[in-house]
Amino acid sequence: MMKKRLLSSCLLLASCANLQVTADINEDFEDGDINGWNTSGIVAINSTKTIGSYAMRLKGGASAERSFAADGAVTVALAATSLETGDYCDVFVSEDGQNWGSSLINLNKNQDNGVFTSASTTTNGGVTHIRYVQTGSAADYCYADGISIVGAGEPAPSIAVTGSAAFGNVQVGSNASAIITIANNGNANLTVAAITGAAAPFSVTNDGCSNSTVTAGNNCNFEVAFTPSAAVTSNATLTIANNDVTQTLALSGTGNTEPPPPSGQLPAFNGDGNVPRSNLTISQLNGSSLAMMDFAHYSHGVAEIASATSQAKQPTNSFQGRLVLNAANATAMNFNETTSGRAQAGNYNNPAMLPAFDFEFVQVGSHIIPKTRGLVVSGNIGAPDFIDWNYIIEPGRVWNENNDGAYSRAAIPFALQENQANCTHNGLLTFAFKDDGSITNVAVQVGGETCLYFQYDMWKLVPAQYIPAAVTGASTLIADYQNEVLNRLPVKPIAELASDYPAANINVANIASEQASAATTHGVLYNGVHYAAACSTRHGDYPYCAVMSLPSYSTAKTAVTNFAYALLVQQNAAVSNLMVSPNVSECQDGINGTASIWSDVTVENALDMATGNYRLSSYEGDEGSSAVVNEFFLSFTHDEKIKHACERYIRKDTPNTHFSYHSSDTYIAGVAMDNDYSGDLFTKLVNEVYKPLTLSPATYSIVRTEDASADPYWSHGMTWHADDMVKLGQLINDRGVINGQQVLNGGIMDDMLLNGGDLGLETYGAESRYLNGVWTYDMGQRASPLCPAGSWVSYMSGYGGIGVVMFPNDAVYYFVSDSGSYAFGGAETELHKISNICGS
Repeated sequence: MMKKRLLSSCLLLASCANLQVTADINEDFEDGDINGWNTSGIVAINSTKTIGSYAMRLKGGASAERSFAADGAVTVALAATSLETGDYCDVFVSEDGQNWGSSLINLNKNQDNGVFTSASTTTNGGVTHIRYVQTGSAADYCYADGISIVGAGEPAPSIAVTGSAAFGNVQVGSNASAIITIANNGNANLTVAAITGAAAPFSVTNDGCSNSTVTAGNNCNFEVAFTPSAAVTSNATLTIANNDVTQTLALSGTGNTEPPPPSGQLPAFNGDGNVPRSNLTISQLNGSSLAMMDFAHYSHGVAEIASATSQAKQPTNSFQGRLVLNAANATAMNFNETTSGRAQAGNYNNPAMLPAFDFEFVQVGSHIIPKTRGLVVSGNIGAPDFIDWNYIIEPGRVWNENNDGAYSRAAIPFALQENQANCTHNGLLTFAFKDDGSITNVAVQVGGETCLYFQYDMWKLVPAQYIPAAVTGASTLIADYQNEVLNRLPVKPIAELASDYPAANINVANIASEQASAATTHGVLYNGVHYAAACSTRHGDYPYCAVMSLPSYSTAKTAVTNFAYALLVQQNAAVSNLMVSPNVSECQDGINGTASIWSDVTVENALDMATGNYRLSSYEGDEGSSAVVNEFFLSFTHDEKIKHACERYIRKDTPNTHFSYHSSDTYIAGVAMDNDYSGDLFTKLVNEVYKPLTLSPATYSIVRTEDASADPYWSHGMTWHADDMVKLGQLINDRGVINGQQVLNGGIMDDMLLNGGDLGLETYGAESRYLNGVWTYDMGQRASPLCPAGSWVSYMSGYGGIGVVMFPNDAVYYFVSDSGSYAFGGAETELHKISNICGS
């Protein structure tokens, strides 16, 4: 703590002679310059009001600040002339340059006689910061002189090394890294020589310390990498030579062999059948009432990621045929809206109505697979059907429990996705059955969603039929599903990110902390492993997180429309010059009285949200208007959508000079490319990108317009699994290469990663830009940055709080939520602990 005490006032030259003492630091300006001072305003050497021959003069609201590599008894002197009312001269002293406290000397108009006042205080910590401030006009003067720091002894450096290089287990052929910090806690420069001793499989990378000087109070960083090539334990000692005390750092790590190749077999249950069950017993399933409950009751006792620990037995019955609910009629369900804020149910046709359910399933071992995957349209949102929800049905599990008699029990994950929209409500259904067609009622529960504006619970026991029959193509369905499961990335609970990288001291709770208020799920892909969080609902964790349906919202702008563009350009470079008007007949000049509005706009301009056509200049000023909501998002035919997209906006700027976020621009770009391509462009994208990338069948369909043209929505309307999200992010990090082939244009992918020299257009501030459907953020412009300015990170973003972030250290981070937050600083902080996320 600094203690201030006023020592004396001294008359110019006469009394101040008493201040002459031997000092460790002495700044008297007798060298005739102000080198070393950081100044603002008019600051100069002065020879009229001085203690010796020279002093430093400040005027016109100027300031001067300097740090000294010493501490102890600090003396400063200050004089003033020509001060008026409200004008002051001040001097401040600080130990850290941040916390200045009150001024050590304050002079006002009654003390502006040119007489130097001196004062002393005491500092600790090896560094002293001194700041002079003049408050007033250009005719007011402050004079600084007589600065000394006494009693600190000979200035000396003091080295401190922090960080651990104990890597634990690391897969052979991969690598792990740790950031090591060298701090100088002394009051003189620390000179660091070469850092030595890191022999293979260890290495020093991103070395900002070797052969460098660390000034007092500052630090430097370097990384130690561990890249095992064999399944052995390795040790080494790092030596850090310097002009204080030589330091050593122990290095250790163990190489793990690659996991065995996939066996081709799906996971099976190995339990004794003693599954704890207090709800959804056979008698309850055959009953007449049902309450909302924790989703765990709809499964085999544990989350699917931990199914190897379940007490469930392999099933003795096998399901193949049709599952029909309520005689294939729509079912009026129990319904409770839980929306935070204004109720929404009144805006729908009949949101409590479960659409008709009549679907075929096949079973292999303990896995039950729907024949129809992806988005299943239940009917028109308007006449004649007035259907609010479409189905997405996913594979589930079948098992035996000891108290179920001769029945086997099945659970099938599904989602209700808003018709002609992307809002997605997740549910489970469960029932018990026998080979002969016997079946209980089906318990149906919906109790979680990714839908910022509409939340509800839906539940009921629904009468059902099981109609055993051969399913056409069953063997292909089974083989495709086996490949789907085996091609998923290796997955671990996200908590294991900390245990897999113990040297990093990761706080897993900080990852996705910004979305915690309304989280659905999140995860990290690093070194080929998908570290996945649980999938949250209002009623416990969703047991089948791997197949939970997650809406894309605007991440589709990147992973659908811009990927389609990169695919076409890779196959035909001329597509990069594709224009809007020749390919979208509705987008022509002369709209809204503007002579030129579309004829000079390229498809890439539209993808970049840089057509020059807008109404409000703010980056998202147009998107939230009632016209956009009613004429674009709540219009369901192509004719309605394209009319709005082409005619709503006014030419205000040259294309590629102003960013204005319009989902309708992405729709225009998609329509233009689809019209130019001879065939269905979305199907081409699925066959040539999504399937080779081994994305799930959930990605094989998209919301389309409700008319004969069935145009893809292009700006939104996709469904992802978590595994899909990390693969899409990794594809960008891999520059569009799939299985060794350049599938997406490398130049466009470089632009997405800001490696091509084009930063795109500024969005909401200098720290944010947009290019080729990708948002970018300068991590160096955070309030407390981990990285230098110009350290850009690319990310996809979706409505409500959805994102996929491609960090420069090859980590992919995704989050899905209804939090309304798109921030990812928590993940940025924690992943930087594993390896440098700042890029080159």
